Amino acid sequence: MILQLRWFLLATVLALGTNMAFSYLIEINGDRGLISDNGLGISVFSTDMIPDEQLSHINTADNPLTVQINLDEEEGKAHVFIRGEHFTTYNFHENTRIPHLWPVHADGGITLTRNWPMGEDDPEITDHRHHKSMWTAYGDVNGYDHWHSEPIITKDVQVQSGDDYGLIRARNVWADDKGEPVVDEIREYRFYNSPASGRLFDHTITFKASYGEVTFGDDKEGMFAFRIRTEIQGNRAGVLTNAKGAQGERAVYGTPVPWMDYSGPVAGLGERGIALFSHPGNMRLPAWHVRDYGLVGCNFFAMQDVAGLDEEGTYVLSEDNEITFHVRFYIHNGDVEQAGVRERYEEFARTPFPSR
Repeated sequence: MILQLRWFLLATVLALGTNMAFSYLIEINGDRGLISDNGLGISVFSTDMIPDEQLSHINTADNPLTVQINLDEEEGKAHVFIRGEHFTTYNFHENTRIPHLWPVHADGGITLTRNWPMGEDDPEITDHRHHKSMWTAYGDVNGYDHWHSEPIITKDVQVQSGDDYGLIRARNVWADDKGEPVVDEIREYRFYNSPASGRLFDHTITFKASYGEVTFGDDKEGMFAFRIRTEIQGNRAGVLTNAKGAQGERAVYGTPVPWMDYSGPVAGLGERGIALFSHPGNMRLPAWHVRDYGLVGCNFFAMQDVAGLDEEGTYVLSEDNEITFHVRFYIHNGDVEQAGVRERYEEFARTPFPSR
C-alpha cells in the first residue's frame, strides 16, 4: 500500500507544487492512507492505527483542514492557509525592517493590498516605499521613527494550526537608530476559519516598557495600517467609508470612530474591500490617517496631529508596565453595505478584550 501511496503523492506534488499545505485521506484497493505536509516535510503513512474520531480532523474532499500555518524560520516566513487556500504570509526575516503581512489574498485569488515594493502592481504605483502591504509601526516612540526608518526586530515566532482558527505569536523589539531596544512588543494574529468571501482575523499587540519609560508621541504616522490594491484607491475607483457613514478622504480623515472600510471594484470580479475594526476595550477611539492614494492607518495617539482635537494624545508607558491594543481585519466581497461591515463590527465589539 505504501508504495502505491508514494506514487499517488508524486502525482499530487507534480500537480500542486510542494509549497502547498495539505493532509489528504485517500483509499486504494480498500486501504486508507494519509498524505500530509505540515510545513516540515511530506509524510505518507497508513491510517490503520488512527482512530476514526481523529481522522475526522484530517483533510478529505468533504472535510478540509481549516487553518494551517506553516513556519519557515530560515526564510523568515509563516504561510497561512485557510480551507486549503493561501490567504497570507507573515514576513519577519532579519532583512525585513518591519514585520508585515504580504501577500493578502481576496476571493478570486487576487491580492487586495498593494504588492510594491515586495512585488509588482498593475498599474504600477511606487510612492511611499515604507508602506508594506499590511503592517504595524509608529512614527514617534521615545523620539524614534519606526514608521519610516528604525527597525522592529523579531526575537521569536511561534505558530499554531487549528480547526476554528490558527495563531501566529511573535516577540519583537522596537529598536533605536543604533539597534538598542526601546520597547518590547508581543503580537498575535488569530486567523479564523472563514470563507474567501469574508476572511476575518484579529491582530493584538502588547507593548511592555522593559527598558525604561516609553513615550508614544502625538504623531500622524501609525499605527495598524494597510495599503489597498492600486485600482481600489480613492483617487481611482475606490471609496473610504467610516462608522458614521461618511465617505471620501476629506469627510473621514482624522475623525475618531471605531472602524474604517476601503472598498472598490476589481475588473472581472466585482467589489472587494478591507475593513479595520478597533475594539471598544482599547484605550480610546482611534484617529484615522487615511489617504485617497490607498493608505489606512488606525492611530491611537494622534489626537492633535490627525484628529485635530485640542487635547494631545501623547501616552507615557511607565517602566515595566504594559498596554494592549486589539483590532480586527475583515477582507470582504461587496461594498460596505453588501458586506455587512457594520454588523461584522458589532459582532467583534461583543467579543472579550484579550488579557495577558
